[in-house]
This record gives sequence, C-alpha cells and structure tokens, in this order.
Amino acid sequence: MLRFAHALVELHKRRAHVRDLAEIAEIDGRRSELVNDINDWIIRKMPQHRHGASLHTESLGAVIDRMAHSWVAANQAIEADGVRSDRTHRHWYHLAELVDGYTDLIAEVAGGRRRLPVQ
Repeated sequence: MLRFAHALVELHKRRAHVRDLAEIAEIDGRRSELVNDINDWIIRKMPQHRHGASLHTESLGAVIDRMAHSWVAANQAIEADGVRSDRTHRHWYHLAELVDGYTDLIAEVAGGRRRLPVQ
C-alpha cells in the first residue's frame, strides 16, 4: 500500500509542474491505474461486509489519491510561503482532516459498518 501511495505522490509532484496536455493525460492515466491497483489490493486483503454496512461514496484508491494530492500541495505551500503562513496551515489542516477520515474509514470497513464501492 505504501508503494502505491508513494507512487501517487510522485505523480502529483510531476503533474504540478507539467503544462503539456498529453503528458498530463499520461500522468492521470497512470494515477487511475494505481487507484485501481489499490482498490484491487483492498478487495483481496480486507473482507467486505455487504449486509447492513453503509456504502462509502468513493473507493479507497480515490481516497489515497486525494491524500497524495493534498500532501504535495501542503509541501508546495511550505516551499512557497514558509511554515508559518496561513496558506500552509490551511493545506496541512486539510491533509490532517483527510488522514483522520481515512483512519475512520478503515476502522469502519474493518468493523463491518462501512463498505467500499466495487470498481
């Protein structure tokens, strides 16, 4: 899972500096493949409780992709504005919210209270 997340971070870093539409499409295509790989992995590794569990609105891969994007944005804010800026604080706060949501989601899926959408 960490390899997938790291690869998504690297793609988001690269995408932030690319202006060529064909290259952006290539990066987004690779991100989509990684999101699908994460979704396949979670289906194999974590049993899904289908009866009575609420359906989450997005796949785990999509959640991790959003966290990777937020991580890159937060680090770019530090580089551009410094660690004490309001913009940097907002980015890191948003990332912390995503991490909390991810943690809650995993606990709910593992506990059978939530299920993930099938691709």
